[in-house]
Amino acid sequence: MQILRNVIYKLLPRPRSLGRPAENRHRIATRLLILSRHPNPSVSYYLDERTKTLGEIPVIMKGLDDPLDGIESDGLFVIICRYIKPPHIRWLEQRRERLAGVAYFVDDDIAAVVAGNEANWDYKFRLLRLAIRPLPRVNRLLTDIWSSTETLADSLATAGHRIDVLAPLPAEPAHGAASAEDQDAAPLQMVYHATGVHRREHEFLMPVVRTAMEKHVNLHFEVFAGGGLARRWSRQGIDATRIAIRPPLSWPAYLAKTTHHAADIALAPLLAGKTNASRSDTKRIDISRLQAAAIFSRCPTFARCAVAGEFHIDNTPEAWLTAIDQLVGNRERRLAARDATRNSIEKMRLHANPAFPGICFEPLGGLAQI
Repeated sequence: MQILRNVIYKLLPRPRSLGRPAENRHRIATRLLILSRHPNPSVSYYLDERTKTLGEIPVIMKGLDDPLDGIESDGLFVIICRYIKPPHIRWLEQRRERLAGVAYFVDDDIAAVVAGNEANWDYKFRLLRLAIRPLPRVNRLLTDIWSSTETLADSLATAGHRIDVLAPLPAEPAHGAASAEDQDAAPLQMVYHATGVHRREHEFLMPVVRTAMEKHVNLHFEVFAGGGLARRWSRQGIDATRIAIRPPLSWPAYLAKTTHHAADIALAPLLAGKTNASRSDTKRIDISRLQAAAIFSRCPTFARCAVAGEFHIDNTPEAWLTAIDQLVGNRERRLAARDATRNSIEKMRLHANPAFPGICFEPLGGLAQI
């Protein structure tokens, strides 16, 4: 079966910048259009803060089903964020000569997700329909390809097709709701917030969380899971009064929840694999918003912006149980780990270039903005 998955992975189309010669690296743009299935985390993590640096440059955000009538195409730079539908492709094809450029931004190895065995079929079908199937037409339009990590860029790169890295650029850390431990020493709230694409991580954590909950009677646990994963969590034998199995939320609902409801401990496992190898460390942003002490897998993804005071551990049940024990039993270590992840957000901001690669934005009649 793995051999078949590898064949499928190699056969699926990849983004290619066929819309301009590779050496033409600098163009002038007077306005920006972002096409996206929004609101979504990709726009929030990578694009929102960068658009704020553009000053007077008009920034237009359009959803996948929004009409593009009335948008001036002369000097327009277009960012396709992961997904696109045929009407928008046709609009771009009809105006390609007047556009300043078209970039495709991707923050997942989408081919690996489709060929892998973790995502459900509904999600795979969405990726095939909105991300994979359009690529042959989209590639003829692309002047730029941006990926979220060096690893992802390396997996997508081919001779003659440059891929630039657009690292996560979070907003400045904000002080939201007070954490639960600041209000009351017990109980403690531990969370695992991940989608069903992280099935292996859910399965890894189930016995770990069950053992930790048996040991620490003041520990409460919240997990986002649907379908079969939710049923499996409910069968772990954890006290029903101390576990909350939440259905997955929309991105705006999740932002609202994590902005106004804090946690004490956040679990962030990431197991080895092709899909995970290309991921960025945006989970830090969510955990910082929760004001929680994080436990991270020891891996290149989370090593990128690691700071002193964080917990980075091997992916063994024993290591994860020990880390949970230490955070549950030591308030000072919890606070130090919480503050460390907040500091890592500042490190992420310092590491990220706020400019869009290769594009010079200049207001009509004005000076260049970046």
